[in-house]
Amino acid sequence: MGIDICARWRGQTEDEIQAQYRAGFSVEAGGIGYLREVYHGEPYATRHLCAEAFAAGEADIPSATLRDRLPETLRLAEERERRLYAADEEDIRAVKQSFSDFVSLCERKERETGFPVRIIASY
Repeated sequence: MGIDICARWRGQTEDEIQAQYRAGFSVEAGGIGYLREVYHGEPYATRHLCAEAFAAGEADIPSATLRDRLPETLRLAEERERRLYAADEEDIRAVKQSFSDFVSLCERKERETGFPVRIIASY
């Protein structure tokens, strides 16, 4: 079991949605709008980044909010990787990059569509 986060935006194609499903629970798929954390213990970086989606299951979150939360999210992700998985620097970098890529994608889609992305939290 785990936490799955998917971004949805106006004009998103079926191929883009399917790519998220095919991510196969990857912790490195932020660039396609998918984040994953397993229930191995706190801290949960996804819960910090996408807090509104956890309250209601989904929420439109402005990219500026995601960008503001990113530094703390990255700190939490690194702490999680070190504490729970004794991850090496390369693995930590990859997970942090995924969160950064996710926020960058949300910013780009908001610019393109004029609307914040909808964040769906499944947990």
